[in-house]
Amino acid sequence: MPNVYSEAAAANREKYLIFTILGKFYTFPSRFISEVTAFSHVYPLPLMPDYVRGIINRYSVPFALIDIGLLTRETPTPEVKVVVLKESVDKLAFLIDDVVDIIDIPVSDILKLEQGAERDDAIDIIESSFEWHDTHVFVLDIRRIINRLKADFEL
Repeated sequence: MPNVYSEAAAANREKYLIFTILGKFYTFPSRFISEVTAFSHVYPLPLMPDYVRGIINRYSVPFALIDIGLLTRETPTPEVKVVVLKESVDKLAFLIDDVVDIIDIPVSDILKLEQGAERDDAIDIIESSFEWHDTHVFVLDIRRIINRLKADFEL
């Protein structure tokens, strides 16, 4: 007989890949992530915002490489590792310092952040946060990052 309680509890949880960028903890839901890889060659793109470092090649598919450090704090992220999103989400990859953990967290523990009328680049791309090992982990919002890219590209 299936354990109904376990199935219901699992349905109210989500896996997250926790990584660091410039000493702060960030995450994406793991369902959006294709792979984490070592930084390799980046091909520069002209006329792009500075936080778009260029294009990386993953299995003959180009992915735009985004630097969250430049996007939020005007400080470049060290070129160490890259989180690559699934192609079904978008062809984006993100520079990170390092992967810290993969956790399974109850949806009820995630606190949504309110977006204000003023634009704050650091908060603008953060969807929510949660506590993990006595620190805040910020959930990056892929949709907002894509919208930001589109808006900045149109300027």
